[in-house]
This record gives sequence, structure tokens and C-alpha cells, in this order.
Amino acid sequence: MAVPAYKLPQVSASYVIAGQRCAETLLNCYCREVGMPEKATRICNLRDIGSWPVSIRLALAGKQVLEISMSRIKARIIVAVERYSDTANFIYLSSIYSKKTGESWMHQDWKGLAHLIIHDLAIKHNESFNEELLDQIEDSVSVTAEILEDDRRDTLPENPLEAYLCSEQSLIYGHPFHPAPKSRQGFSQNDLRKYSPEFGQGFPLHYFAVHENFVYQKTTIESDCAEIIAQMAPSEIRPNLPYILVPCHPWQAKWLLDNPLVRSAISQGKLKNIGSAGKHFYPTSSIRTLYQPENPYFYKFSLHVRLTNCIRKNAVYELESALQINKIMAGVMESISEKFPGVSILAEPAFLSVDLKEPDENTSREVTEGFGVILRKNFDKRHLDNGVTPLLAGALFGNHTLGCAYLRDIISALSEAEGQNSESTRIRWFSAYVQKVMYPILECYFAHGIVFEPHLQNVVIGLSDNRPTHVYLRDFEGVKLILESYPEDKLSGVSARTHESLWYSSEQGWNRICYCLFVNNFCEAIHQISLGDVHLERLLWQEVKHHLKHYQSRYGTALSEGRIDGLINGHAFPSKANLSNRFRMQADKLAGYMPLINPMGRLS
Repeated sequence: MAVPAYKLPQVSASYVIAGQRCAETLLNCYCREVGMPEKATRICNLRDIGSWPVSIRLALAGKQVLEISMSRIKARIIVAVERYSDTANFIYLSSIYSKKTGESWMHQDWKGLAHLIIHDLAIKHNESFNEELLDQIEDSVSVTAEILEDDRRDTLPENPLEAYLCSEQSLIYGHPFHPAPKSRQGFSQNDLRKYSPEFGQGFPLHYFAVHENFVYQKTTIESDCAEIIAQMAPSEIRPNLPYILVPCHPWQAKWLLDNPLVRSAISQGKLKNIGSAGKHFYPTSSIRTLYQPENPYFYKFSLHVRLTNCIRKNAVYELESALQINKIMAGVMESISEKFPGVSILAEPAFLSVDLKEPDENTSREVTEGFGVILRKNFDKRHLDNGVTPLLAGALFGNHTLGCAYLRDIISALSEAEGQNSESTRIRWFSAYVQKVMYPILECYFAHGIVFEPHLQNVVIGLSDNRPTHVYLRDFEGVKLILESYPEDKLSGVSARTHESLWYSSEQGWNRICYCLFVNNFCEAIHQISLGDVHLERLLWQEVKHHLKHYQSRYGTALSEGRIDGLINGHAFPSKANLSNRFRMQADKLAGYMPLINPMGRLS
């Protein structure tokens, strides 16, 4: 199978930096999903040093060289690293080189490495070379390079809400275990700078007035979604009945106005195109969820742009499922808050969309999904008034060097205030974070049959005097219900498709929690906090183990005992296979899991 040729373009310094980080991320993915399970990664024997490229030898200085064997394509890859990592959280110290049998060592940029990896996966899965994946990776590099061209500060503002928004808009490189974490296919360069959070721009919403006969909305609270939105919209654009105000993301509005059914509805007076108006909203890390500091709700819009894996639209079943989860959480949140003070769930109590009621269900559904907006509760103002600063967990733990800078400032300030050394402060800080996040997640699963996704973009940490005192869990799109706990007769008033989307088996739910909490969240947090210190890393995993034991002894049941004992005793973590899933062009929900070494199994 021939590897497609490519030509290295003339590039900027930002592009080179973006490309290097992309190559490192590709190695992260490949090692975790392919190399480690196939036992094809190792630390090189130093007797081979004479044949290595000069940059590898210069980078050693007491460090190590990681070798990855790609036997299917008769190639080896080497790169200098701080040390070997069982979880593939490597700290890279050199450029990347490859060598095919009988050939010399060759420096690999991101594109050369991507070709090798995709070629290897094509043989492994007996499929053709995936050009679409290569395009997504290239798009991700280009987006990252564009972001790097922009000036940014490496410190968080002192004002709590400014610090929060900064954390949402600071993810320069994206997910460290995704092959194309910044891919945004559908945005032009102008769109990218206008609507991407990393550029710090705000913009007004685009509004439509929709005849009430074609408004589709539901709520779990006294006010319906349209009332809440109208109250926060500029008074001069509020239409008279029977028309109702419906907001859109401005990019999505252009997409909708190109839809023939929408254009026809406007000509028939079913809709009116009002245009842009009102205060600026600001994109959060998900891009499509917008924040306005004075608004009591975040607005989660549909956005027909392919962000990393998929088009980010609010499907009808996702609108309905958000409300089902909201109803269920309203019934259990009081007991969870009593047990675990400091945890908040950002409720999603209402949604609004448009249903043109056309005979063709597919075209009508496309419009409904295109207009869909979900309201998500903003932070409790009482917390903010009491000095809590909310920060996106991903900004600290999944944010490469910028996350390290943020954490350094937080830990240094706390260490100085408490008169403690840095290591002690890091351990106690992380322990407090683990307790705040882990306990309610486990309680929701074991006591209530609810599966949250506590990955780094769904967790917001609340800091008081730099200490973790609150945690905010968000995004009901990924929340599922264990089928045994929520049979069909417990879920009323929703479609069969919504039922199907909400259910997980007990095993599916546990795998999802383990991946999001222990792999996506804690592995990255420990990697960032320990900064390559093996001793500190072990102590941080010891804190995770301690809290698992404490949760089980105080809140656990016979049901939880087996699951938690398995983790404590080192049962492998399930790790989501993002690279393989993208290569096979599968829906994100079909992504499989690969076993990943659980560091707690190696603790005494």
C-alpha cells in the first residue's frame, strides 16, 4: 500500500510550533491505543546511541529515548522523553525521527508522522488510507497555528468572572489524546477569528421572530424558554404576539438563511429575520455554548460546523433528553448536596426551537435541529459574592504549557499563604479537587443510576483563596441513565429515540465514568501537577486511592464494593480510542475503549 506523497509548505514559526505539538499528540494517541496494547513501546538501550540523530543525543542529558516499533510498515520511531509513562503522558524533549529497515534515520514533521500512523492503521484494520483523517489533522494544525499568532497572557485575571472566561478561552492546543483536537471544518479564517473562543471576541446574537404556531419548546420550571429569552433580549426587538423571539448563533443564522425551507417560511410570514442585536455573548470552550456574564443562563446553540468529531447540532432527542435529565437531577440533587457540600449541577431546564410542520419529516427535522437552543444555568451569584472563582478544569490540566503556568501561579500563591512547601501544597490541593469531583460522580452512579461525563471540559473548579472548594458539573448531552434503574415506564413523554439515547447498561456506564474521571481527568491533572516528578506522581495517585477507599467505607454499598476494589487493586482503566475511532470514521458514541495501565495497582 503506497503512502500518499506530500510537499512541505513554507510555514511560519507558529505553524512549526503547532506542528510539533500535533506530532506529540499523535504519538500520545498511537502509544496509548496501539503501541502499548501491542507491547511495541520501550525505552531504548543506550548502546544504540551511536546510530541516533544528533538532536536525540543532545537531548538525552540523563533522560530517556522512547522507541515505538511499527512492524506492519517495517518502521521504528524514536524521540527523547523525560521518562517512560505507563499512561502515555510523555514529556517530549526532542524532534521525532523514524527509520525504515535498511534506511537512515529521518526527521518527521507532523505530516510525515501522520502518514506513517495512518498507513499503519490502514494495514491493521485492512482498510484504505484515510485521507479524510489527514485533512482533519491538517485543519487542526492550521487552526492551532492561527491561534498561536494571537497575543495572549499567561496569567489569569484577578476578577473571578474575567478569570472564568479567560479559562474557557485559553485552550490553545486542545485534547492531548485526540488526533485533530482543534479541527473546525466549516469555519473560514474570518469565522475562526470571530467565533472561536481562543481569540477572545464577543458578538451579539442573531434573532428571528417565529409565529407561535411554529415554536417548539418545553420547560421544567415555571417560565418557559421563550419568556426567559425575551426578558434578556433588547426590548426594541421583542415582537408582538403571535410572534416569539428565537435567538441563534450568528454563524448558524447564516446557515439557516441558506436553507430553502427557512427562506420559504420567511416569505410566507411564518418567520421574520430580525438580525443581530443586544449585548455581546462569548464562546466557551465548546464554541457553540455562549456566555453572557449578566445573563442567568448559558445558551447552548446548534452549530453546523464539524468540531473535532462531529457536527454540533442539538438533535431533537438531545433537546428532549436534556429535560429528562433535568427532571431526574432535580429529584436527587438535594440529597447529593447534603452529602457533598460544594457540588453544583448546572441545570438545563428549558429548550426552544422551530417546527415548521412540513410533510417531509427529514427537512422539517433539519430546521428544528438547526434552531435548537438549550438553556443552561449560570453560576450561583452567591458563590461569586463569597469569593469563589470558577475555572475550567481543562484550562489547568489539559492545556499544555499554559495550564502549567496557571497551576504554578495558583500553587505558588497558596503555598506562600500557608507557609508550606510546593510538594505538600500540590498534594493537598489535588486531594481537595479529587474529593469534590469524585464523590458526587460515584454517588450519582451507584445510588441513583445516573452516569455523568466528568471530563475536563465538563468540570469547572471553584477556587476560594486558591483552594478547590466547589465543583460545577455541566452538559446533560452526555449524561446517561442505567437501564436497570430507569425502565421505560419511568421516562414519560419522550420519543422512543430519546429513550434509546438515554440508556446505558451498567457496564457501559461504568466504562464511561472510569474513562472520563480517571483517564481524561485525573491522569491529565496528575501529569500537570507532578511535572515529571515520579515520586510526586505516586503520591498523587495515592490520594486517588485514598479517596476511593474513603468513599466506599463511608458511602459505599455491596454494589459499589466490587467496582471500587477493582480500581484500588489495579484493574485496567478503559481508555477511549479517539485515533482509531477517527480512522474508522465512526460516530463518537461508537468509540471503543482500550485497556490502560492503572497506576494504583503499583502502589503499596
